[in-house]
Amino acid sequence: MTFWEAITMAWKDIMRAKMRSFLTMLGVIIGIFAVISLVTLGEGMKGFMFEQIDKFGMGPTYMEVHPGKEGQLAAMATVKITYADAKAIEEKCPSCELVDPRNIQSGKISYLDKSYTSPMISGSTPALMEQMNWGVSEGRYLSQVDVDGRKKVVVLGQDLARKLFGGFPAVGERVRINGTKFLVIGLFKKKGSIMGFNMDEYVAIPVTTAEDVFETDRLAEIGVVARSIELVPQAVAEIKEVMAERHGGEDIRVDTMENSMAMMDTIMNALTAIVTGIAAISLLVGGIGIMNIMLVAVNERIREIGVRKAIGAKKHDILIQFLTESVIISLMGGFFGIISGVGIASLIMLAIGMPLVVSVWAILLATFVAIFVGVVSGVYPAMRAAALDPVVALRYE
Repeated sequence: MTFWEAITMAWKDIMRAKMRSFLTMLGVIIGIFAVISLVTLGEGMKGFMFEQIDKFGMGPTYMEVHPGKEGQLAAMATVKITYADAKAIEEKCPSCELVDPRNIQSGKISYLDKSYTSPMISGSTPALMEQMNWGVSEGRYLSQVDVDGRKKVVVLGQDLARKLFGGFPAVGERVRINGTKFLVIGLFKKKGSIMGFNMDEYVAIPVTTAEDVFETDRLAEIGVVARSIELVPQAVAEIKEVMAERHGGEDIRVDTMENSMAMMDTIMNALTAIVTGIAAISLLVGGIGIMNIMLVAVNERIREIGVRKAIGAKKHDILIQFLTESVIISLMGGFFGIISGVGIASLIMLAIGMPLVVSVWAILLATFVAIFVGVVSGVYPAMRAAALDPVVALRYE
């Protein structure tokens, strides 16, 4: 028997009982679907993260200083980092090139009879523009003079400016932020969204002025850019040393872009491991189902096996026939699992606006697993069929 003949015969036998074949491969479909869909979603999310990082200029040298040590979320409410801490980092950390302290709050912005609550009013410095690779479309950005002089000036996002001023020029007008008058000195360039936040509603005021408006000198974070990617570990060590000296102990954490991506990888790997465990159970059930159906198929075709052996079929011909049928059933299950997994993941990615990244290695692995399940599930029934005595098989009723 040639390989093509074995495939043709196996296909005909599968098509004779379509519903039974489909139900048999259902376990394989579910198992492969679970893995493919999760891996595709995970790769898409990672691709989205990298896209956002590139879009907003947060390269591998970027890091953020946050209150509270690693794993001590409760400490974030009690530990305070200030503008003075940021100035100390800028002065005492030679590996750090740009330092931007941020006092981020939500607040009410009003102009005449129009008002809007912005989720992100950021007390900041000129370093933000260089760190994030942003720009202004009109006017100018904050200067160090604005920061040092605690000036009441503001730069607005495009969407926010449109909501307040419509089609009229915003630069040169005065708005109120939490009741305090500010002069609009510039508009940010269009930036879009990042992680669900509309960055075109972003508002920037001097970080020193924010202390008066928000009535607190507590910073949400300090953005830092190292002088080179090689100096990132040294910059982290310098920041921790300076902050420990100022605070009397280590009570902050420094989140690098490498750490952030590693954290995401850890989460996705944990989810993948859980789903893979569930998928493995599903594949085991699917494999048992295939073995059971193949044993039934052997019993149904005993006389056929006897006839084939009587006219010269060898043991390996019978073995290959049933093994091929088992592998095809499993491969078809794998194929439908891959298609449905990628399809569902595509719809989810489309709905949440993330890029679709199809993992080739996951598809190849799923194909290999499907073949493996088919071979393992089909070996015993195929061996049983091949071992049948032709005389006994011909007598079988």
